[in-house]
Amino acid sequence: MSALLVRGGYLYPADVGAQVVPDGSVLIEGGRITAAGPTAQVEAALTPTTRVGLRVLDARGKLVLPGLVNPHWHDMFATRFVFKGAQRSPHDRDDKPAFMALGGDIQQISTLFDSFYDQIEMLTAEEAVAIARYSMWTQLRSGVTTLGDVGSFNRPEALATAARELGMRCSVSTWASDAVCAPGDTRFRRTRDADTVLTRIEALLRACERDTSGLVRARPTSVYGVNMTDELGAGFAELVRRYDVPFATHVGALRNEVEVMAAYHGATPVRRFAELGLLSDRFTAVHCAFADREERALLVDARSHINFSPAKYGPAGESTLTETRAMPEFRRAGLDVSLSTDGAPMPVGGMAEAMRAVWQTFNEMYADPTEVLPTDALAMATRLPAKGLGWSGEIGSIEPGKQADLVLVPADDWRYLLNTRPLEGFLALGGSMDVDTVLVAGRTVVQGGHCTGFDEERLEADYLRAIGTFSVRCLGVDPGLVAERTRRRHTKERDDRCGTRQRSSPERRAA
Repeated sequence: MSALLVRGGYLYPADVGAQVVPDGSVLIEGGRITAAGPTAQVEAALTPTTRVGLRVLDARGKLVLPGLVNPHWHDMFATRFVFKGAQRSPHDRDDKPAFMALGGDIQQISTLFDSFYDQIEMLTAEEAVAIARYSMWTQLRSGVTTLGDVGSFNRPEALATAARELGMRCSVSTWASDAVCAPGDTRFRRTRDADTVLTRIEALLRACERDTSGLVRARPTSVYGVNMTDELGAGFAELVRRYDVPFATHVGALRNEVEVMAAYHGATPVRRFAELGLLSDRFTAVHCAFADREERALLVDARSHINFSPAKYGPAGESTLTETRAMPEFRRAGLDVSLSTDGAPMPVGGMAEAMRAVWQTFNEMYADPTEVLPTDALAMATRLPAKGLGWSGEIGSIEPGKQADLVLVPADDWRYLLNTRPLEGFLALGGSMDVDTVLVAGRTVVQGGHCTGFDEERLEADYLRAIGTFSVRCLGVDPGLVAERTRRRHTKERDDRCGTRQRSSPERRAA
């Protein structure tokens, strides 16, 4: 591959020093960054050999950011017909709080999550890949170059395949559950053998060790502490040690979780993970708002990684931010705190929206516009989550030696006029749909806002076909409803295309 010069953009490397380079360039050779900084400096360093066949990507008028890293994500797109999706009424006035709201119906969540384990197995290999490809494309399209799966309603092998096909990075995992805290019980009930669950994740770890693409890794995750026996937790700790990998789990996510965990498992959420030997600097605590003072101290002492999804909480009814102030307090205590999108059957706010949410919310909490600066928000969406995934040596910032994962965002319209800080303008008025160009290891995978390697209409058609057959065959959705919803989508697209051609014909004749 010839060298590529991304030239003349507003460069935000997201390095430890939080540099800003108003006229910056990035030189990429062999998929890696060999120089980054002021354009004059980078161009002066070009050798005669590098100049031969040098390709130039004009970045004038654009933000140049590291590829966004989303370390807590779930592919839930297979459930779009049955959860808050295609079967809903068009009207919202009769909506009721869902099971994540009002502190959380933990028993219902635990029962539902455990049922997913077997339902995932009902996906055919072809359905799984089509759904994964579409779900992951929505992330790539919004500037995410690296995903961290924390258990998906999909096969991990399908996620790995889709990552390679799309040309993006993914740390895959399994949907791990071997217990349920069912309504009416007073103690957890074992639902499957812990060794069976551990064998699956170990097989995945071994398979990803053999991956030669450089795009796929694996890590153990627990989908929720209330769905995990002590045997499973101890097994996770052993896998983390033996394979030298990070671990992630949802913990202390909902107010009512603390009481249910103590009643059904005998310990509050964070204490239980500590007792099982999982708390360390490799431990990613997802959400983690409802931890008492002692539990917070355990996390701080272990230098654990904290992750949360601020753009997602309101629509789900979760009170992870303002009820406890845990997230900014963890950050003030010196822990790495990163951003993510979480996952849902319908698209939710992307990493750009998460950056806006943390920038606005933390600053409002403390009445201090310097609590989180725009460059802090960027680091929380790039360098810090890369570290939490154990990938910091390769990605997360624009520095020589690292993989050339870049995102370009146009910043030359009315939103940025006379603003010497365009990242601030992007957080205030921009969003995921502004992403124009995405590079992974120097390869352009999104250009002009569109995927370069796939026909996007085909991606969508394959997804709709897969979710339709799975929803009818395995989830009991009315086939007539599936046909109606998917047909309506493609009929509208066909009519729009025909209308465009008809409107252009008189113009052509006049010309």
